Amino acid sequence: MKNIFTSLILLGILLFSISCNSNILEKKAKADAESFLNNVDYPQALMRHPMVEPEDIPKALADQNKLRNLENFKNSISEICGNSRDFRLVETYRKIGDDGEKFIALEYSFCDEIIVIFGYKLIGNGVKLYSIWPMSKEDRPKDLFGKEQSW
Repeated sequence: MKNIFTSLILLGILLFSISCNSNILEKKAKADAESFLNNVDYPQALMRHPMVEPEDIPKALADQNKLRNLENFKNSISEICGNSRDFRLVETYRKIGDDGEKFIALEYSFCDEIIVIFGYKLIGNGVKLYSIWPMSKEDRPKDLFGKEQSW
């Protein structure tokens, strides 16, 4: 009886620590996404924002593409939202992709007109931004991340 009780306590501690770790990763991803959204009007500053960089194209070309995409994102936000920069977290997804890797996706509503999905890779004890998927609310898929498994 004593061994069962001890085993249950150890199992509880293990499950709790795993749960806390995923919450910490979600908090890191949320802080990163909100830092990004707070700087959406400054593409040059966002160039320094930590992101997973493509390995299959030269860095100069990757930087050009990144800056162009950030400027287009800023212009779209300005066109649709005007001066409003209000955003709120709508949903957090902990998923397993097709390649078996775990990732976190955060869905934000921006000025109540745009949905922005931030995708984060888990790297060590942290997260790193690897995708930004802006869309109008009308274009949002009904079953976003429906096929992937949760972790």
